[in-house]
Order: sequence, then structure tokens, then C-alpha cells
Amino acid sequence: MSGKRLFVFISITFIILLSAVQSESSDVIIIGDFRLKPINDIVTLIRELLPSEVVVYLPKDVKGILNSVVRKENAKVVITLGGEPTNDALSLPESVPLIYGLLIKPPIAKRQNITGVYMTTPVSEYMFLLERHFPNIRKLGIVLEPETGNVLLHEASSTSVTLYRANNSYEFIKGINHLGGSIDAFLLLPEKDLLTSTAMEELYRRSFADKVPVIGVSEKHVKMGSLFALVFDESGMGKQIGELAQRVLSRGYASDIAPAPPERFNLYLNIETAKAMKISIPAELLKKARGIYP
Repeated sequence: MSGKRLFVFISITFIILLSAVQSESSDVIIIGDFRLKPINDIVTLIRELLPSEVVVYLPKDVKGILNSVVRKENAKVVITLGGEPTNDALSLPESVPLIYGLLIKPPIAKRQNITGVYMTTPVSEYMFLLERHFPNIRKLGIVLEPETGNVLLHEASSTSVTLYRANNSYEFIKGINHLGGSIDAFLLLPEKDLLTSTAMEELYRRSFADKVPVIGVSEKHVKMGSLFALVFDESGMGKQIGELAQRVLSRGYASDIAPAPPERFNLYLNIETAKAMKISIPAELLKKARGIYP
């Protein structure tokens, strides 16, 4: 083969291979730090549920170029796991359906073509558990930020929940003192600007002094002295996001799918707090608990 013919052959082969690479596409892009085990477990569950082609990117690898990556992959759905990738993806064209996960609560955004699964346990789940297993705890007090929407409070009876709005940890402490004698338990929401170490110390001081238990939002809170907490289950969230992605793929859009709370929870209990406040914990709950402290 002459040198000219060899050059033509190599050029044509290169063009064919390049076209094949460029024609490859993924129906679903997942953005999350899969080097972390919890996120990797969620990604694995999502991929198991989706028959479509799925590609996973680290947030740092698509930062600032996500729109071009979506076009290159010809992606039909983008799934983001965590705050940073979700914030970056909010600027994608409205035509691209966006599903988020591993956010404490739904993001505040003008975007319409978006849905997801947030991590915060709805108040209604706590109310259901209390009514079934702690009938003496009937009135909950909640201190929350002004912008916290009803999405975290849905199905919570206004007669059994008293709300106090606070902008900072100082006002949080004022709310604790205000609610004081009118409630049977404090219920925390994941309001990071309110739950400072000083505010939490004052909350638990007041809680044990008045024998009014705190119901937390994390395992850490239970270790600190909360009576119990319902925490989202990671495997359940992976399955939930995967099923949501299936639904969005079949429809082609996410615009009218409401954000959803977790469907599965892990229960953590503090038996020393229960003893100190003379609260009986049913054997059924002790068997179901993922963790019991101390």
C-alpha cells in the first residue's frame, strides 16, 4: 500500500472511530461524588433500576461545563446528588428534566422542570409515630426559619403543632422559651442557621429541666439527648430516585411531579433520655430501632 493510500485509509478509519464515539449517548447523567460510599450506594441502586444508558460524573469534572456535557451525551434526564451539583444544574435549559437527591429540603428556584427526593422527615411521619407509640405527647413545638415552606409541614395538624418563626439562633432560643409550657415536645427541623451549639445547649438544658423531650432530625441529635429521630434510609432513597427517574424518562418532563420526602426511615432512640423523663418506650420500637443510645 502506497504512502498516500495508507494516509487516506488511516484518515477514514479515524473519522469512523470519531463518529462512533460522538454518537454514543447516555439517557441519564448522574452527578455526585461517587467516591463517598453513601453516594456510591445510591448511584448503584439508581443504575440497577434504570434500563437506560447511565453515565456518572464527579461534580468537579462538570463544573462550569455541564450544559455542554448534557448536549454531548444527549441526556434525557440529569440527576444531581448533593447541594453543589444541584446548584450548578439549576442553570441548565428548562427543556432538560432535573431530579435532585441528598438535599435537606427542596431548593428555592424558579425552575419548573425539576423534582426530587429531599432528606428531611415530614412532620406528619413524626405525628404518626407519636400517636401510635407515645400517646401522651400530643402537642409539638417547632422553631423554624421564615422561608421554610409547607412542604416539610404537610399533613401536620394545626391543632397539634405550634410554630415559631426565627431568623437566627438568638431568636431560636426566644422561641424555645416562648413555647415552653404549652407543648409536650420540641421537634427540630434541619435549620442550620438556627441550630448552633449554643442554641442546642440551651434547648437541651430547657428540655431536661422541664421534662419536655426533644425529637431530633439526626442520629447525632439522639446521641446528644434527643428522645428519638427518624432519619432517611439511603438504600430507600436510591430506589426512590431510580423509580422517579423511570417516571420522568417515560414522560419526558418533570414539571408537574411534586418533590417527595423519603419513604423509608431509620429509627434512633435514647433510652437514658426516656428514663430521665419517665417516658416508656414500647418494646416494638426497641426492636425496630437502627440504633439505641447510650
